[in-house]
Amino acid sequence: MTDQIADWRPNQATSFEGDLQVEPISSALVGWTIDVVVSGSIGAVESVRLIRSLRRLGAEVVPWLTDGGAQFVTPLALAWAAGRDVRRHFSGTASHLATADACIIAPASASLLARLAHGLTDTPTSALVTSYLGSGRPVLAVPNMHDSLAAAPTVQRNLHMLAAIGLRVLPARLEEGKHKFPEPRVLADHAAHILNAARVGGRGVLVTMGSTRGYIDDVRYISNYSSGALGSAMAEELYRLGYQTQVVTGACPVRPKTYTQLTEALTNADMEAAAQAALAGGAEAAVLAASVLDFIPTERVSGKISSTSIETMTVTMRKAAKIIAKLQPKSGIKVGFKLEAMLTPERAERLAADYIRAYDLSLVVINDLAKVDQQRHEALFLQAGQGQAQVVTGKQAVALAVAAHVHARFTNHAQLG
Repeated sequence: MTDQIADWRPNQATSFEGDLQVEPISSALVGWTIDVVVSGSIGAVESVRLIRSLRRLGAEVVPWLTDGGAQFVTPLALAWAAGRDVRRHFSGTASHLATADACIIAPASASLLARLAHGLTDTPTSALVTSYLGSGRPVLAVPNMHDSLAAAPTVQRNLHMLAAIGLRVLPARLEEGKHKFPEPRVLADHAAHILNAARVGGRGVLVTMGSTRGYIDDVRYISNYSSGALGSAMAEELYRLGYQTQVVTGACPVRPKTYTQLTEALTNADMEAAAQAALAGGAEAAVLAASVLDFIPTERVSGKISSTSIETMTVTMRKAAKIIAKLQPKSGIKVGFKLEAMLTPERAERLAADYIRAYDLSLVVINDLAKVDQQRHEALFLQAGQGQAQVVTGKQAVALAVAAHVHARFTNHAQLG
């Protein structure tokens, strides 16, 4: 199997004509058909956004609406979100039986949870979910209710009973004394992670991002600039694909919304220590996107240098050790990034090949300073063992291409093994 960069492109199969179309941002759920059950909670108003978010990840969504849910959201809204009719009733086609790949109950009301826990199948949705539990297919639920209901012994007992027979409870957003509906995009990412986790075998990936600091005193420092947007997009996509993501981040304004663990690391030494700990703790691949300082001050003064006692200040810098050279993931999957100015295509390819050899990379991403900013991103990709580089345009496209490289290499290794 060859891990071609072109494989990153999101599948368009779930798009619909006109107003029903969604813009795919990922292929993480391509091939999945998911029944989404909307029950009676005010959180039902967010179900439209959840369905659209799942479709943006490539899923086909079949919406189900309970009578209680219909008090908060209309069948028309869910039909628009999913691009297909809503199911509400029993039918002669036995549509209440589990035939799709997974079921998500969002929101899950206390009433529906009670029906499920006690095996009642007198409604289409309780029969559907019971069929999923009986078939061993994934069922995810997001309880939405007032805290007093969530804490009630009967509700807690029902949740424990359901968890024991295979239902996976996803955390609600705890706010204002309520178990509220999570941010729909984040919930879709969590669902994708859970559904894909078994396929990737619990493997972990280290992602470094953001910028490091070299301190002059306890207040002042020098640093590169990194928005964190690309690192966040890569970490989120790897998480959607089911990987355990160990994110080590320096200073940056943008952080990933979904990850397994996130560790702050302000200095080069902090970042190296956290990255090594992630590799020692189970991360088998490394995506090293942090903007790490190449030069750091030779001395850090304790406290704050007084600005009233001196007119000029000289800071002596020393070359910092290359963290990328010290990190050796056991899978051999190691992605490096290089930012340069005034690149020609020929120089970029030579630089990429040299970088791969110097740091034992499986993939290098070369960025031209003139083609990278908050809105634009054009990168040159070169994989080890492949002579021809490819150009990828757009931050999300770069993120998906890097994740596809990691995923394809892991898949290839598994097949060879």
